[in-house]
Formats: sequence, structure tokens, C-alpha cells
Amino acid sequence: MQKTTLALMMGASLLFAMSACQPPADMPETSDNSDTTVSTSTQTVKQPNTQPLIEAKTPRALTNALVELSEKQLTNKLVCTKLSNAMKDIDDKSKIEDIHAIQRQLNACLPIADNVEILQWLKEYQALYGRFLGSTDYMDNEGFYDAVDTMEQGKRLSVKQLKALSPRRRYLIELVQSNADVSVLDVGEGMFMFHHDLKAMAGLFIPYLPNDQAKFIQRMAIDNQDIFWNDAAVAVSFNEVVARAVFWENYIQRYPKGYFSQDAKYLLDLYRYVLFFGSDNTQWTDDAIHEFLEPEYKRMIMQLTKRPNSILAQDAQKFLKFAVLSDSERQKKYPVPSKDDNGYKIDDWAIPRYQLTEALPIPSPWENNDRNCLRSVICVDYNVE
Repeated sequence: MQKTTLALMMGASLLFAMSACQPPADMPETSDNSDTTVSTSTQTVKQPNTQPLIEAKTPRALTNALVELSEKQLTNKLVCTKLSNAMKDIDDKSKIEDIHAIQRQLNACLPIADNVEILQWLKEYQALYGRFLGSTDYMDNEGFYDAVDTMEQGKRLSVKQLKALSPRRRYLIELVQSNADVSVLDVGEGMFMFHHDLKAMAGLFIPYLPNDQAKFIQRMAIDNQDIFWNDAAVAVSFNEVVARAVFWENYIQRYPKGYFSQDAKYLLDLYRYVLFFGSDNTQWTDDAIHEFLEPEYKRMIMQLTKRPNSILAQDAQKFLKFAVLSDSERQKKYPVPSKDDNGYKIDDWAIPRYQLTEALPIPSPWENNDRNCLRSVICVDYNVE
């Protein structure tokens, strides 16, 4: 009798608590309140189903529902404790089905994990794709060129072409042709590498991250789906460089103490530098840095000067002031030594760039930086890629 009374009391308490969490009858339920699924852009995440608890009419039905729910939660927790090790087991011998198994485990674990666990899994999930695809392997042989050329024409590879590839590359090519989460990325200088859908990776984690972290990886997934550098040239448009610089400045202003704030500052400095200095094989102005190569470039720089409380506005103002200085005025204001720090004569092309660094001291992205923020959804140390 006591057990029955206890069960009934538990049932009443649970039903009261759960009904208190339900929306009023005249309030439409949203996907956030659903107790069965949470939809993302790429996944449908299964949640523990509490409906049997609500519908339990007898003490026995309530007890059975509680036991079933507890068993599922316990199973999920046990799976989650082993998730990191499971991801570390993925390597260049694994199959795509192994990654699908990891994704199913993440679907079960992410809804019940804390932020520290989620960020750790994100880091490990990104790393497992690198191992799976061989992200440091660059394909530059004739057989691979032939395979890529055939795929770009929308044709399927012949048996002869497949046999010309190593077994692993053959397997990954077959994944590409089957529209799996694998693609071939042209990284410039006649080299290719296997890549994956960064938006799908971000979409798996975004629903369980706070806004600052979610917006960081969402933007990284968009920007890093393709390459930024191509043979010392900038592989995106001037307009895109401006857009990225503006985004990261806005991001830092909105989330000054966010988890990824330091990486966001690095990204802002990177795009600031490229915006005003270009690169070895990409310039936005003439050699003397007096005239923009396109009227649109000047218009966009002038727009930047109007941004309130903006380091980009300050940069743009300094750049425009520098551009209108005559060569003699520059030499007087920013005298150039006869030799650089390595003892080499500074040539005519390098003189205005040397002076610009004095007028506009933006940190170079190639100096004192050991982070790679142009590959995936989070930055990583170069020495651990």
C-alpha cells in the first residue's frame, strides 16, 4: 500500500511539474518547446520523449515510463563519456559510416552536455575530419588531375582512372561522386585536397552554443568553405575583404569578452592588413599607392571612414591621407633607410609600402602568429594540425 501511495505521489508531482512547463492552450507550440525533436539546418536531434509520463494513468504505467526514461538517459550518459575516445579513433583508415555513427552519438549527447563538453567535442569533431580526409595531404599528381578534370565535367570516373589512384584516394573520390559530405578543393598552385561541408559541421553544434560562440562558428563555416590565399594572392574580392573586416569588428564590439574574442581579434587584424596592404600578388592600388585600381575600392574605403567608434574608420582615414601625400612629402614624414632589417637595399616598389607601415601600423598576419583561422570552423594551433 505504501509503495502504491508513493508512486501516486510521484506521478502527481511529475504531472504537475510537466503541465506547468507546457504552453497555455491558446499559445501555439514552437519547435523550441517540442519534446521529441530539435531541427537544425543539417540534422534532426532526438530528445528523450516524456509524453508517456504525461499520459500515464496508473501507478504501474507511471513507474514503467520512469524506468524507460531513466534507462535511455543512463545509456546516453554512458555513450557520452566515451564520445571523445570514439572521435579520436577516426583516422585515414575509417569509413564514412564511422563518422555517421559519431554524428548519431553527438545527436544524443549535445542536448545534455555543458558548454565545456560541447566545445571540446567541437574541437575533436573538427580534428577527426582532418584525419579522415588527410587535411595535410595535397594531391598534385597526374592521375589525380585527370580524375578532378573528369569530375568537373560532370562525368563519372572510369575503372582505369580509379585504379590509377591509391586505395584511400579512390575511396574518397567515390564519396565525392556519391554526394557524401566530401568534396575536392582547389588550394592553388596546382594542388588539391579533400574538404567537407563546414556549414553542416557548424549546424550540428550551433543549437547548443551561446550566441557569441554560435555566431563565430557560423561565420567561420561560411568564410572558410573555400580558400582565402591562392599562390600569395587573395582569392576573394575586395568587397569580400571589406565585409569580413566589418563583420569581425562588429563581432568584437558586441562580444568583447566572448569565448572566441582573441581569435576574432586576430581575424580582424588579418583582414585589416589585407584590406590596406594587399598581398604579394594582390594589390588594390597602383605601385606608388596613390590611386586605387578601381573606383569602387575608393568608394568603399571612404564609406569605412564614416563608421562610428571604429578602428576600421581610423585605418581608412589614415590610408586616404597617406595616399594623397606626394613622394617628397612621404620621404620627409616617413624617411626610408637605404637598407632593410636584413641588410638588403629597399627597391622602389617597397618604398611606399615601408612608409605605409609607418603611417598605418597594422600587425602583420605572418608575424608572431601560430594560429590557423582560415581552415575550418574554429582556429587551431599550426603545430597540432
